[in-house]
Amino acid sequence: GRNIVILRMTEVWRLLLIQRHKFPLRSNLRQFFLFFIFFGIHLNQLGNFSKAANFFGFQQDSTNSSIMIVDMPAPFSEISKAITKENLLTKGIILKKIENLVINNLPAILVTGEQNAYGNTYTKYNLMFGTEKETTVINGITLNDFEEVAKEIKKSMLSLVYEAEKKVNIFEIVDFEIDVSETKLIFSKNVANSLVFTIDGNIPTTSKNKTTLIVSKSFSSLDIEDKKKFSLNRLKQIVDNSKLEQINAITIDDISGYEMIAIGKDKQTKEVEKNYLVLLFVDDLYYILMGSTNQDFEQNINNLRKSIKTFKRK
Repeated sequence: GRNIVILRMTEVWRLLLIQRHKFPLRSNLRQFFLFFIFFGIHLNQLGNFSKAANFFGFQQDSTNSSIMIVDMPAPFSEISKAITKENLLTKGIILKKIENLVINNLPAILVTGEQNAYGNTYTKYNLMFGTEKETTVINGITLNDFEEVAKEIKKSMLSLVYEAEKKVNIFEIVDFEIDVSETKLIFSKNVANSLVFTIDGNIPTTSKNKTTLIVSKSFSSLDIEDKKKFSLNRLKQIVDNSKLEQINAITIDDISGYEMIAIGKDKQTKEVEKNYLVLLFVDDLYYILMGSTNQDFEQNINNLRKSIKTFKRK
């Protein structure tokens, strides 16, 4: 198994949002707003934030602050119901406030919380909106010490202009490609800026054959001294009850890394799965390619390996 993927507004505030995005301001979108075309989202770019290099959003390295946009292939009704004080506490997040909003006639919530990590306390905002097919999540985070930065992050998130008709294919956005034509896999969805392929194109798959392939790129820069150890740790994080069968050095598209084969269990069903995991390191980032299957281990792992070896950067 794996982890793939986390108010009601007053009429006055709703009117303010609508007025704010009428044509007098819309004519200035190019100057003040940055358009994330994959999501159909315009956000007001903070003056001292830069466009993130490795994820969709903004970042400010000097304060360790960021705004990140992700798309989730799950109904908004389900995701929003899961946002409770008790559930957030299991993630180490202390819930401060939940606000009900409406974005382009779609239900939305803005969640404010705090989280301790690496010896620091962070202010976190999660703005979520969507339909019964998918949910868009905008995450904002900064250190508690930077109260003014937190206010600016929230202000930027609430400047959202959503234009669903302008969304484009994820394949035009990511900086890599992969060929799955030799398998039965079908592209399912972009999840947190990863490409996901399943047998029936659904997430989660409804097929008895649970073979899945996920291709992704790391969000942030890392100083990785021992790449083999790092790869093994990622395997343990991704595959439940993993039992490593083999690890080998590998090179794909002139990028070196490691390939691993491991047995694990699906987190929900406890069904035994076989996993093929590849990490490719380039500069201070890495690509991660994760294949898993619950049947015909030898054949499906070989097919996953063939597809993964077609990976190349654009």
